Amino acid sequence: MSERELDELLSDGLKKSFQKVVEQHRRDNQPLICSENGQVQYVDPFTVAI
Repeated sequence: MSERELDELLSDGLKKSFQKVVEQHRRDNQPLICSENGQVQYVDPFTVAI
């Protein structure tokens, strides 16, 4: 497996994981919690594009 193929597989896996997390938070009506510049940010999952 080349480095490029590995990068593509990892990228696809991250995209799928992100999509599942956002969908789960939408189902549970819970905010997404992120860190931006060292500060905790709460994001409405319904405003995040999948």
